[in-house]
Amino acid sequence: MLIIDWLFKGDIIIQYLTNVYLLEKPFDHHNEGYISKYLKFYDQKNHVWGDGIYSPKWISSTYTLLELKYMEIQYDHRFYQQATRKVFNGLWFNKGKVYRNRKQDMCMSAMLLSLISYGRIQDDRISEIIDYILDHQMSDGGWNCRWDAIPNRSIVGSVHTTLSVLEAFSDYEKYGYKYRLDDIKKQVLKAQEYLLKRDLFKSLKTKKMIHKDMIGFHYPTRWKYDCFRALEYFVDVKHMYDSRMKDALDILKEQLSKGYIHKGKAYSGKVHFILEKGSKGRFNTYRALRILKYYDFKAYQNIIQIEYPY
Repeated sequence: MLIIDWLFKGDIIIQYLTNVYLLEKPFDHHNEGYISKYLKFYDQKNHVWGDGIYSPKWISSTYTLLELKYMEIQYDHRFYQQATRKVFNGLWFNKGKVYRNRKQDMCMSAMLLSLISYGRIQDDRISEIIDYILDHQMSDGGWNCRWDAIPNRSIVGSVHTTLSVLEAFSDYEKYGYKYRLDDIKKQVLKAQEYLLKRDLFKSLKTKKMIHKDMIGFHYPTRWKYDCFRALEYFVDVKHMYDSRMKDALDILKEQLSKGYIHKGKAYSGKVHFILEKGSKGRFNTYRALRILKYYDFKAYQNIIQIEYPY
C-alpha cells in the first residue's frame, strides 16, 4: 500500500491535513472526526474542557485548544472562541503579574498568544503579552520560563520555551497582527539561530544530543520540544534549508524508511480519548512527510511511490 493511501484510511482530520499540505488539494473536514470528538467533551455551561483552563494535563482547555488548533478547527467556532477567551482571562491579568513574585510562565504566555492569534481575537492585553515576551529574550537568543525564578533564575535559553515563543510569533504574524511586528521579526531571527546552532537537538558544549526525546516524534507535542517539531515550525515559516538541519533530517528519513513513523512517547497525564491505536502514528507520519516534502522533495517523491506492507 502506498503511504498516502494508508494516511487516507485514517480519521477525516488526517485526510484533511494530507490533502491540504501534502497533495495541495482543497478539502474540508467540517469539524468532524477527531474535532467532533473533542467538542463533545466541552462544558458549555462553564466554557471549559476538563474542569480547568490549564490543568489537569492534558484535558484542560489550554491543551485541548492547542490540539484543536493543530487540527485546524474553524477559528470562529463558538466553543473555540468561548474557551480561548476564558483561558485568556484566567492566564493573563494584572499585566501578567499573576503571582506575588513572578510574572506568567513564559511557555504559557506563548501558548496563550498562539491560541488568541488563531482565534483572531482583538484585545488591548495582547500588546502586554508581546511586550513581556520581547522584553525577556535571553542574550543567547532563546527564552526560558525560569528567567525570573527565585532563587534559581536562569540566564540561558530553553529549547522548549524558545520554540513555543517562535510558534506563537508565527501565528501572531500569520493572522494579521501588527503591534511591534518589526521588533518581533528581528528577535525571531536570533531565536531561530539559537535552535539552528544546536543542529536542532545538540548541546552547544558537548555536541551530543541534549536528550533522547529530542530525536523522537511526539504527537500531541504538548509543551515539549523535539527536533521534528522545530522542523515543522521552520516549514510553517518557509525558512530556507540550512545545513545545520541535515542531521535531524537524516534521522527523520531513517525513521520514515519503513513507511510510517511511530506514535511516539506518550507523556503521562489524562487524555479525553486515545487518538491512535497500535504503534503506527498517522499524525507523525503526515508531519514527517510534510517536512520532507519541503526540505528534500526528491526523497519525498521516492517514499510516496513505494509500496509498504502495512
